[in-house]
Amino acid sequence: MNDAWRDVEAGRRQLDWAVAIGDPAEAEYLTPLGHEVASRAITDLTAFFGPGWLHHANHPGPGTTGPTMVPYFASLLGAPAFVAAIGLWARLQVLVDARVQGIGQVRKNLRANPAAEEFRHHIALARLAVLASQAGARLTLEPVKPQGGPGDLRAVRADSDVFVEVRALGPGQDFRAHSRWIDDAMAHLGVLEVRHEVHWDGELPTEPDLQWKNAVDAAAAEVSATGVPIEVVVDGATLTARPGPAPTGTQITGPLWEGDEGHRLLQALMKKAIKTQSAGAAWLWLEDAGAVWPLTAFARDPLPQKVKVLQQALDPLFDAHPHVLGVVLTSGEMRFDGLLDDATETHHRGAAFRRTMPGSLVRESIVVHRRLCVPGQYALITEMCAEEPAWLDRALARLGVPGGVAALTTWPVRQAPTVGQYLGGRLYLPK
Repeated sequence: MNDAWRDVEAGRRQLDWAVAIGDPAEAEYLTPLGHEVASRAITDLTAFFGPGWLHHANHPGPGTTGPTMVPYFASLLGAPAFVAAIGLWARLQVLVDARVQGIGQVRKNLRANPAAEEFRHHIALARLAVLASQAGARLTLEPVKPQGGPGDLRAVRADSDVFVEVRALGPGQDFRAHSRWIDDAMAHLGVLEVRHEVHWDGELPTEPDLQWKNAVDAAAAEVSATGVPIEVVVDGATLTARPGPAPTGTQITGPLWEGDEGHRLLQALMKKAIKTQSAGAAWLWLEDAGAVWPLTAFARDPLPQKVKVLQQALDPLFDAHPHVLGVVLTSGEMRFDGLLDDATETHHRGAAFRRTMPGSLVRESIVVHRRLCVPGQYALITEMCAEEPAWLDRALARLGVPGGVAALTTWPVRQAPTVGQYLGGRLYLPK
């Protein structure tokens, strides 16, 4: 498979699902059934997205941000990425095989626009559709609203007709600027490591500016000449230059960034509320894509507090838009430092769920409804959140794959990978 990636890098072939998932025969962590399912996934994902889609998604045009597809590259990342790729295949293929109304339009939208926001939105929509279907609902994807224009998902179970509008919210401009600062600082330190044969440990300042760069330049040169470690202190952050290669466990941390994204969250929901006015009644489902987790104090609150905080924040939305019945805020956190126990918390205005999914993904879902609750709709929404850990095994069963995801790989799919394999203990994913 290294040869295939070298061919992609050299421009001799395009990146496709066969390269991304890899030759099943070369994946030692796959069972014989896993080999079979991997081949099916490669074929079906190619058919769904169309030839050339994955290459275009990873090489977007000017001004376009492509989707983050690396988490699905099993040929590079092994078993955890294989589970993610199979989850992507399963959620789409279940809807295709069931001929769910609107899946053709979803496929058309994804093919026509291989961009980050488009991919996040429609993959989240597909996940919710499968969850609703497994809860016994009849589905329509991209239903036409009474006054025209497409919605996202309509799920009908018994006498409950649930209209769900989905939105993903990524990091704001301030955090993106902060990330650019850090990327630039780390690249600068990397150059100095090679040039002066030194390594670094400690912390970065809030804004690694020209003063800081000049200081680390001088420190690296002096350590190279004398062999004596030197501390660089800027804005209270201490970074130490030491001679030679970095020993195991050496790390650079910080700076801690934290922001209040409540206004962005409420603004995003307000916009969705306006778009759903003609639907009569709607639920708003907000997929956090790095706006709230892990960047805010809210992310560290216990589950009961999260329900209360979100309820208080959303009352102005419910007051301004009587047709909005409730809101779901959900996040996916890939944990490499041990999994958290599942938990459920109830509140008179909602509920919170923490669930562990296959592939070490821990999802938190916070559900808040208006003061006048519609019991049937609320029951469907909360069941979708509470029962999510079983979705992939159930989807695989519908696709004729017995034994669930555990039958595909020798890797324990509900156990966190070894933390030493990664730079940190967590990775926040909008899945």
